[in-house]
Formats: sequence, structure tokens, C-alpha cells
Amino acid sequence: MTGPLDGYRVLELTTTVSGPMAAMMLADQGAEVIKIEPPMIGDSARYLGSQRGGVSAVFTVLNRNKQSVCLDLKDERQKEIFLSLVDTADALIENYRPGKLDALGLGWETLSARNPRLVYAAITGYGPDGPYKNRRVYDPLIQATTGAAALQGGAKPELIQMIIFDKVTALTTAQAVTAALLQRAKTGRGQYLSVPMVDAALQFNWPDVMWCRTLLGDDVEHNGELAEFFQIFDAKDGQVQIILLTEELLELLCVWRGSELHKDPRFATLPARIERAEEFRVAVNAILADVTTDEVCETLDSFGVPVARVNSLDNLHEDEQIQHRGSLVETKHPAAGAMRMARPAVEFDGQDVRSGTFPARHSPTLGGDTRSVLEGLGVPADEIDALEERDRAQAKTLQAAIAAQSQQ
Repeated sequence: MTGPLDGYRVLELTTTVSGPMAAMMLADQGAEVIKIEPPMIGDSARYLGSQRGGVSAVFTVLNRNKQSVCLDLKDERQKEIFLSLVDTADALIENYRPGKLDALGLGWETLSARNPRLVYAAITGYGPDGPYKNRRVYDPLIQATTGAAALQGGAKPELIQMIIFDKVTALTTAQAVTAALLQRAKTGRGQYLSVPMVDAALQFNWPDVMWCRTLLGDDVEHNGELAEFFQIFDAKDGQVQIILLTEELLELLCVWRGSELHKDPRFATLPARIERAEEFRVAVNAILADVTTDEVCETLDSFGVPVARVNSLDNLHEDEQIQHRGSLVETKHPAAGAMRMARPAVEFDGQDVRSGTFPARHSPTLGGDTRSVLEGLGVPADEIDALEERDRAQAKTLQAAIAAQSQQ
């Protein structure tokens, strides 16, 4: 895929979401991304969630525009092949647990000694040191640690229903890698980038989630939590988000609906509306009960009141603005078949990410590019043949195991 990172080679030693998404961002921007996967299983995200044709939906999205090479990094010869790849790379992204690659002799010190221009990004859960460094980490744990779960439910914490901090970490990592490549253009040297999920999450949360806890001391004027400022309201046929931060906005809503709600002293100011949030929500619902979401959005928008329909996950692709922008693309994956996914949010000069030509490459089969990549390194054909034969045999074993399990 063409883009501003055309000509850069990135090695990806990651699984699941954070690392694959970071590498996907770079691939979408033109980098050549080679995904190094262990034999037989590969990236565990291949089997995560909805599947068809032996591949999961999440894997097809997060691994577009990449190549896959199967290498057993515990095997000395295959480790040599990997090191030869490192010699050709501009960047490497990994999300192994701290110390795992060092134990294999493939950590930062070893790789940077071979390739001083290498930018090495290490994604971890809680960082490479400290009391939590060896903990197994999943996104919900980071939500718990960073206060995000407490934010959702107050006295009864709730999880955000998405893998949010894996994705935040991915964006943080991709930006850090490109910044380090820019710095390398000035210094001629690569560098080590530590990207703990917990730090990425805290940085992401802090400006708004923690605005009542940023200014220290007793002389701070607090005006409520940001989450208290907004509510979703019920219309006749669905839900709408209406921003009613000011008395003027509330009055415009009331004038349209012939309501005196804006004159009710219980709701005369924003602090009052926050204090009586549930009463206010019920009152607004009552004046919207006989109008459709379309009517609410069209009328309030014409008045300059910020408003949006609450789309369901099943119908958001029908939203007229999303359709106008071409924000979603439909394509046919060679294994998974017809699919829909979001295109890159930014389109660079020379790219076409809105037509049927995106993505330039669909997610690869496990080891599907081993031959072409290794031939480029000069690995003898008989060695490549042996690796491919191993992969074929292991694929049959895995398929048989899956079939047997499905019959139980």
C-alpha cells in the first residue's frame, strides 16, 4: 500500500489487538509490515470472536496490508533467519511479556547491536519494571487499574464494552514509532520505546476524566464531573443525544416543543440540572415522547442545538453522514468472504482508501508469505520447503483437533 511510510520495513512480533493495530496503522500508511508468527497457532486473534472460512473478523481487520512469516524463535536456525530480517528492518513492534525476548537472545540490546538504526517498540501491560511487571494483562484489568471502570458505574464500577486501552496503546505506539523514525532521520540512530498500556491509558484519560483531581490543594472551585454534563434522551422511536449545557440551548428545545421546562427553577442552571439529572432526563423524555428521532435531529440542528441520533451497532452503516464520507468500505476477503470495515481515518496524497481497491492486501494466511520474504533474504530453497512442509502438517493437525472438539 502506498503512503508516507512507503519504503520503511516494520517487523511485528505481536498478538491480539494492541500490537497488531499499531502495525496496521503503519501498514495503512505505506510501511511494509512483516508479521512474525509462531508455527501452528500463530496470532491467537485468528480465532477470536466471529469467524468464517477459518479466520476471525477482528484478525482480518487488524492485519490487513501485512505479510505473515512463520518462524519458531526457539529454533537456532530460524532465529538466525529472524536476525537477518532484523538487519533489514527500520522498526520492530513486540508485545511479549517483559524479559521474554531477552531470554531468547532477541531483546533490544542484541537487536540494536546488530542494527543501530532500529526503532524498537515494546508494548507491555504495566511496564518493564515495578511490582506489576510480571502480571498477565488484558484490557479490562487496565480499565480497573486506571479508574475507567469506576468512571462508568460510580459506586458499582462497570467495564467499558470495548477493548479500549489496547486500541489507545496501539495509536500511541504507532505515533511513537513514526516520531522515532523522524528523529532517526536527524540522528542516524534508532531507539528503544517502552509503551506500557497503563501509561497510555492514564495519558488518554487524564484531561477530562481527572479534571476534578488535577488541581491540588483545597482552594479549587469544582463544577462537577464531565460525565455528569451529558445525557441520552428518549424520543418516540429511539434515542438522541442533545447537548443542553446552557440555558439558551434548553430554551430553544422548549420553545420548539411548547414547554415551560426551561422556566422550572429545578433546572434553571447547569449545576441544578446536574444535581437533579434523573428528574431532568425524565422531564425531557416527556416533551420528546411524540416526536421521532429524525424530527428531533432535523429541527434542533436547524436551531443550532447540538444533537445526534443514537445509532445501533446494526444500523450505523446506514447513517447518511457515514455513507457520504465513505467511512466504511465493503470488500471480499479470500477466506472470510464479504465483509465491512472502517477505512483509515486519514487519506494521504496518492492513496485511495474509499474504493474497492482497499485494502491493498487482505490479512494473510498463517505463514503465507514465508517463501517470498525468505527468498528475499537468500535463504536456501530446501530450507524454505522444509518450513512450508512443517506448516502444512501442523495446519492439518490443528484442523483435525478443531473438528474433533466441535463434535464433542
